[in-house]
Amino acid sequence: MDRLSQLTSRPLSSLAIPPSTLSALIRAGYETVQDLDTSNAEKLAKDLSIPLPSSQALFSQTKTQTRTVPLSQPASAALSSSSSSAPRIATTCSPLDKLLGGGLLRKQVLEISGPPGTPKAAIVMCLVRSFVKSNPDEQYSSAGYGTSPRITDTQNMTTASALQTFLPNAVERIFHHVLHTLPELVVFIRGLPQLLYAHPKIGLLVLSSLHFPLQASKKLSLQLKNSVLDSIKKALVQATARGVTVVITTQLATKLQDAEGSPANFDTGSHAVLGPQLAPTYLPPAKSFRVLICPQARDSGVLRLLSEPSKPKEDATPKEESYIIPKRRMLPESN
Repeated sequence: MDRLSQLTSRPLSSLAIPPSTLSALIRAGYETVQDLDTSNAEKLAKDLSIPLPSSQALFSQTKTQTRTVPLSQPASAALSSSSSSAPRIATTCSPLDKLLGGGLLRKQVLEISGPPGTPKAAIVMCLVRSFVKSNPDEQYSSAGYGTSPRITDTQNMTTASALQTFLPNAVERIFHHVLHTLPELVVFIRGLPQLLYAHPKIGLLVLSSLHFPLQASKKLSLQLKNSVLDSIKKALVQATARGVTVVITTQLATKLQDAEGSPANFDTGSHAVLGPQLAPTYLPPAKSFRVLICPQARDSGVLRLLSEPSKPKEDATPKEESYIIPKRRMLPESN
């Protein structure tokens, strides 16, 4: 590993920063110096609700460290090259691959949301097939990542027989798990780090219809829901730190907003919008992509990139890619 790689992959825990700042960084999914490349002191302070001087001190330390890198090439060029050459998983859905810059980066989280009838499941299954085909059945890939997918389904969107039909030559490599209730989800999430440690071949984790156990629980208080979402976020941070790529599907929900677009209730709201059922707080922002499927007709619409690691906050003018679904096909194509 060259000097620049050693510095940019340095854990944030090795820097001289206050415990409260480090805790906020870890909760948000920041683990190494390189994870800060897409942010700045002002933006980080706002996103994590930490004092601006603390954020400025953090970036001052990272700049001091990288100044000592031998100038065989500009640091910015080296970092850009590292990002562009990072391993990716092709989704084989051309409009989605365009939004993701050529495919889903390894060790990242992709959330796909859409109303019933949209091709969320088809996109995920094609991504799983692409992952299996591009990774031989070995303990690890040449880049050191796991080569087997694990599918956790909460709403019977995938069955063992469907997997056998779709991936007849690789079904033995796929871990398939079904759960439906909130207690089952909590047990699974809390045991996920141990599961990944016991099965190091897992390199892709699919959480299908993650919203369902939360939605189906009739006695779920706001406090308990937030606790579960926080546990999910911690598990996702640990999973990506182990080199696992995560794909999540969710439904949409109607959300009230006031005239300025802020969350509201029935008394203060002026209009309603459809958005992902789960708030973005359960996702590590430094590692997550959120994509919304917006159908405009039966076989066409747009894929909208709500947020990405370089822009954790939703953009007022998000990137979009139009799509069509050809006859006798399920996977969207670029329009």
